[in-house]
Amino acid sequence: MAKHQCPNCHSPIPLSYLLFSKYTTQYRCVKCSALMASNRRRKITGLTLAFFSATLYSLINSHIQNSLLATLVVFIVFFSILWLVPNQVELVDEKSKA
Repeated sequence: MAKHQCPNCHSPIPLSYLLFSKYTTQYRCVKCSALMASNRRRKITGLTLAFFSATLYSLINSHIQNSLLATLVVFIVFFSILWLVPNQVELVDEKSKA
């Protein structure tokens, strides 16, 4: 069972949606056309990682004086952890939106 998949048909959700979309962006499954959006777990994970990333950047930058390298390390850690957290999307009821 894949970590990031459509709750309706279980087809995989692209990495690009999970890493680069806003929290308000909705995604439509390619196979079943189910509409999905970020849930509370994704928002809490993102906020926690933002705080953690700022702290990690200040720690790394104090030991390594190269800010570009420190930024790169923080982005790799941030996106890796964001990718590892499962169940970050939920189905959206299209009838209640209309």
